[in-house]
Amino acid sequence: MSTKRKIAELQADKTAMPAATESMAIGLQVAGLHLALSGQTILPDISFSLCTHGITTLIGPSGAGKSTLLRCLNQLYDGWQGEMRIAGHDARRWPQGADALRRQIALIAQKPAVFPCSIEQNVVFGLPKRQRKAFSASQIEQVLQQAALWDEVKNRLDAPAQTLSIGQQQRLCIARALALSPALLLLDEPTASLDPHSKQIIETSLLQLAENMPVLCVTHDIEQAQRLGGQVVFICDGRIIEIAAADDFFSHPERLESREFLHWSTCDCA
Repeated sequence: MSTKRKIAELQADKTAMPAATESMAIGLQVAGLHLALSGQTILPDISFSLCTHGITTLIGPSGAGKSTLLRCLNQLYDGWQGEMRIAGHDARRWPQGADALRRQIALIAQKPAVFPCSIEQNVVFGLPKRQRKAFSASQIEQVLQQAALWDEVKNRLDAPAQTLSIGQQQRLCIARALALSPALLLLDEPTASLDPHSKQIIETSLLQLAENMPVLCVTHDIEQAQRLGGQVVFICDGRIIEIAAADDFFSHPERLESREFLHWSTCDCA
């Protein structure tokens, strides 16, 4: 089956990518999140939720605070205020501490970061040392399958990860994150530097992953946000302007700022 056909089938299955609603189980709940850096307010008041499965795209102009929000969720910034709950648990009172929480909230950067070791060793790199040896060959295959990389590397798992293409390296980073069994997958423009074919493969993978977990993806590609569907969060000047199902947002956005952004790819929300 072609990648384009698979994307079309996944898009047609609206149950696979729901928007967060009160009637569905919540995987992530953020309320009144505030972040200031060096005395400057970056995120004044962020509130939104993600279901236990489904895809959400985070869109907005450059400098809107999208990447900063992901880093807050991933606990790379620890000075935030407000409330954050993951699968009903308070992020500030995570039983095993902040490091364990970060493993539950996987963050994939725009530029893939592979380590100077084999493909297989990269998959298990994020696991605690005592768990690496216990991570079986079938588990490695499973996460590589989920990242749509297995068929391309199954006969060269011992090869250096740097020999992979940039698109393959990005999928390897996704597999490495999945090896941690995260509760939430965050992606910061994961296809911005990739060719169209690699972009399609990753989009298909994200749609499949979203059937079983919450996926939050920052993108500047409006067409990509339309293809991925699910829920859209439009952010500008550190504030959420509008949250809606993708079909509704792109066909008839409620806010003037949203309409201006979709038409001009810029806005003035300050």
